Amino acid sequence: MDTRKIDWLNIGLIVATLVAAFWMPFGLFLFSYAVLGPLHYMTEISWLDERAYFSKSKRTPWILGGFVVLICLGSFFAEGAQNPTFSGFFHAINGSPARSFFYWLESIIVHLLLLAFFVGVALTAFSKWPMRWLVIGLGVAVAFAFRKSNTYTLLVGSMLPTFIHVFVFTGIFMLYGALKSNSRPGYWSVVTFVLAILAIMYWPINTQMHYLADESAVSQRFTESGFQHVIYQLGLVLGLTSQGAVFVVNSELGVRLGVFLGFAYTYHYLNWFSKTSVIGWHQVSRRKLAGVLVIWVFSVGLYLYDYRLGLLALLFLSLLHVVYEFPLNYISVRGSVQMIGQKFGLRRAD
Repeated sequence: MDTRKIDWLNIGLIVATLVAAFWMPFGLFLFSYAVLGPLHYMTEISWLDERAYFSKSKRTPWILGGFVVLICLGSFFAEGAQNPTFSGFFHAINGSPARSFFYWLESIIVHLLLLAFFVGVALTAFSKWPMRWLVIGLGVAVAFAFRKSNTYTLLVGSMLPTFIHVFVFTGIFMLYGALKSNSRPGYWSVVTFVLAILAIMYWPINTQMHYLADESAVSQRFTESGFQHVIYQLGLVLGLTSQGAVFVVNSELGVRLGVFLGFAYTYHYLNWFSKTSVIGWHQVSRRKLAGVLVIWVFSVGLYLYDYRLGLLALLFLSLLHVVYEFPLNYISVRGSVQMIGQKFGLRRAD
């Protein structure tokens, strides 16, 4: 399928996803996250590996992967204090000489994620270590300057691996693709993407259509997922609610943010799979593809057995694909800015 046909397909997918998100926002999100999500993680990691992560350093997967390991260890330790699944891990560490290290690790999770982003940019933008250390030093300075800021914690710790990843970077990736191919349907797909967000913001919502009964499986699994906290935090970032205010998922604001959640995640996955013939993520060895499918089937089964357990078990893969994508995010942003500058005569073409 050529690029223009894929662009028209994506316009249709945006519209279809938007309609589905308004119809069943929470159910759509839960389905997409459990079924499409793991397949996306595995295929994208495999695809990035085939392309050396778009980085100028062969050590990129090990360095960025190390950040993810530390973040997950700190997260599992923190989760163990509340969740029986990881209580054994928590108590074992809490009674060991590593106790102080893990409490410290738990306290710097947000900073580690920010540093992973700056390290990913440094390893992609520059081939010499002096310039890389300068970028990494800038990341350390930002983390230190905003360490006491709640907005910084929300943006980096909550929004970067969720909405910024699935919404902002998806939009930039679409724009970059349209600019590279100079495809009119590609530009229209970006416009449709923006119009979908405006529809989510302003289209009238009847909360009675989306009520989550306390006894329903959807309500239980959405609560177990913890994403009600994520949409509340999104409301804080957007200034739609305030710290300490009562946030009700079934309120008009809660449902509207739920529609955004369902739309952003589902289209993020569909956009990836729709571009198979262009991206070529399936063009890997049969052994690697078989491994991807086995892990995907196991992951979906785990979500069906216990949704919260599936989330925690796949935290590493989920976060790994987010962090491994940082170099590509940088390239997409830089490329988009350069090509827009060229089109408007702000930058001379090379």
